Amino acid sequence: MVTGFVPCRDRLGELMNVHFSDAALQRPDEVLDVAVHNLVGPHPSAPVETVPIADRRRAFEIVAVYPAEVAAVSRGRRELHELMLLTGLAAIADAVALGAHELMANAVTHGCRHQAVKAFTLKVTHSSGRLRTEVQDPSGRQPFQSLPSEECEGGRGLLLVDALAANWGVRPGPGGGKTVWMELDVPGEGTTS
Repeated sequence: MVTGFVPCRDRLGELMNVHFSDAALQRPDEVLDVAVHNLVGPHPSAPVETVPIADRRRAFEIVAVYPAEVAAVSRGRRELHELMLLTGLAAIADAVALGAHELMANAVTHGCRHQAVKAFTLKVTHSSGRLRTEVQDPSGRQPFQSLPSEECEGGRGLLLVDALAANWGVRPGPGGGKTVWMELDVPGEGTTS
């Protein structure tokens, strides 16, 4: 299974040099380092917080493919959180990581179960004051919000996403399956929608 971050685009839509021939052989965090380097330049020697936000915030789109495994959800959450910090989006890093964690967990638990494809795709797009996170899985079965009982451990994921996100929804995935998405406004950036 190919795992890791793949092509990313800058704000002008230009494909950035993130995916090279051996990217599939690299660990996802190594490919993330390349993607972040292309977005914001080399890691600063001083802490990230000392780099002016204007130098770090750029429109971007990153796509990652993960195996449908519980461990991949935690890894995806950590990598996404790090990406938010490194691209100047610390104000929403926790909310994005938590909401994406729920979407990825649903993909593993419900969307990939009993499917031939045992992977999900995470796509993150930052543009015009908004960050959009999408998780695609191979199942066409639509998720639904339910009121969890006190006895159940689960069943609160979409309620949490609804509380965190400015908007969220579900649409058919390209080539089948579905894409569950959420959008968060970025504080200090005007939205165009």
